[in-house]
Amino acid sequence: MDLSKLTEQDIMKMSYNELIGLVRETNRIPGGAQTVAYIASMCCLHEGKRVLDIGTSTGNTAIDIASLSGAEVVGIDINEDSLSEARKRAKIVGVDSKTTFELNDAMNLSLPDKFFDMVICGNVTSLLSDKEKALSEYQRVLRDTGFLVAVPMYYIKKPSDQLIKDVSNAIQVNIKPLYKDFWIDFFTKGDFEIFLEKDFAFDNIDEEKINQFCDYILSREHLKDLNEKAAITLKEVYRRYMLLFRYNLSHMGYTILILRKSHKEIDPELFTAHAL
Repeated sequence: MDLSKLTEQDIMKMSYNELIGLVRETNRIPGGAQTVAYIASMCCLHEGKRVLDIGTSTGNTAIDIASLSGAEVVGIDINEDSLSEARKRAKIVGVDSKTTFELNDAMNLSLPDKFFDMVICGNVTSLLSDKEKALSEYQRVLRDTGFLVAVPMYYIKKPSDQLIKDVSNAIQVNIKPLYKDFWIDFFTKGDFEIFLEKDFAFDNIDEEKINQFCDYILSREHLKDLNEKAAITLKEVYRRYMLLFRYNLSHMGYTILILRKSHKEIDPELFTAHAL
């Protein structure tokens, strides 16, 4: 992308996901590094395992998984700018031999059946137009002994209609308020059962911290290629998105769901327990 040719109108038309590619923001799975470490530990990932990272964006989850476990990771996304950044970051970290980043559609994966030991879909399923088709694709490429890891975000406080409209406009996807029970039903109505489940609520981040983060991201050297009007527009749009998402996330939580394919010949567990 030739940044010098971008206009303020081009930036105004961008979704948040497109802006991530432009500013090269580290796009993380909900919970960030702690979520990735939990997943790698609980699923006993190690060298020789194959992992598919759906909606990898700039590659943070894929790179962390490869770094922590030595597993081979394929990261897919529909944004080539983000994938290009992911490849650069993998090389810097030294895991480019363990990671592959490719343009691919979660609802129509051009990948072989029963190839992966783990499929990580984070929260990306919530943004897809055909969630059921995507889930069937996750199942198709996953080995019978493999894990599906989802980290769905959902509302724990009822959002206003205006908030839903604003977030939909920002990500250019028409969303509707979803709650935890929707995601539990969605991921377990087919051939998957819950292996592990852990709930979290998002922190309400101080506005000054948001402003400092925006200043840090927007000071990146490559953004100096933007013309003055485009740079001013980017600063306004990006900061507005960050403040919107801060407010939206103050209404939300997420769950780390580790699922596996059901084995019908094994009896269900009767005597369960909970943490004290």
